[in-house]
Amino acid sequence: SLQPKDSILSSLTSSRKHNPTLRSLHHAIHTHGLTHRFLRRIMEAREVDLEVVQYERFRDVAQYGEDTVSNVLYLSLETVGIRDEASDVVASDIGVGLGILTALRSTGFRATQGECSIPSDLAAKHSVSMDTLWRAWDASINTPDDVNKMDEAASSQEALRNATREMADIASFHLYRARDNQSSVPKEGRPCLLPAVCGLQYLNSLKEVNYDVLHPSLVGGGESAAGLERRRRLGLMFLLGRTWLTGTF
Repeated sequence: SLQPKDSILSSLTSSRKHNPTLRSLHHAIHTHGLTHRFLRRIMEAREVDLEVVQYERFRDVAQYGEDTVSNVLYLSLETVGIRDEASDVVASDIGVGLGILTALRSTGFRATQGECSIPSDLAAKHSVSMDTLWRAWDASINTPDDVNKMDEAASSQEALRNATREMADIASFHLYRARDNQSSVPKEGRPCLLPAVCGLQYLNSLKEVNYDVLHPSLVGGGESAAGLERRRRLGLMFLLGRTWLTGTF
């Protein structure tokens, strides 16, 4: 049962009669004996993230992935009765990798909110600013008609591409290490690892556009981009189906 100190969980479950999602959460907590600290970490991390305009350090982005995505995976494993360190290590790698990729995927949207998904330390290293983001995004959609603007756009795109590649490389390291170690997860827990497939597919999509994180095919826009996005969705459906059937990603 919930302890008094679990104020966040207590406040959520107290209104479960009026919210079907919370009813399901309450049922899962009591049916599977879900670990409360995983739930607390998720909610606390997401609450803090609401106030973040730009993370200071790259490791903060990785930690956010651990606190949110990894903890969801720990809970998913618990629902199928898996509570062991080896499985949690795989889930941790997947969560960190997906957390980093989620930050990259949000680049365009967060820019429209005056936020930067590239942490300050990497932004400084690669000379990425909000102006850089806007110039790079504009260049991904429209070809500049002025030589000076073309040079600025090319410089902005390269700066953002370098920062994106560095983040993607670290995400790739975690996801591929999870893939190498997935055999340590019992068969009944393999479906819990399906989100890794989406991350690996997004990594491939980034590589296809040379790490242009604001490419129309990744953020939407244009008929050709829509066609590419449809092909990627079909490819993802195939990969998810294969993973579901084989138990490996």
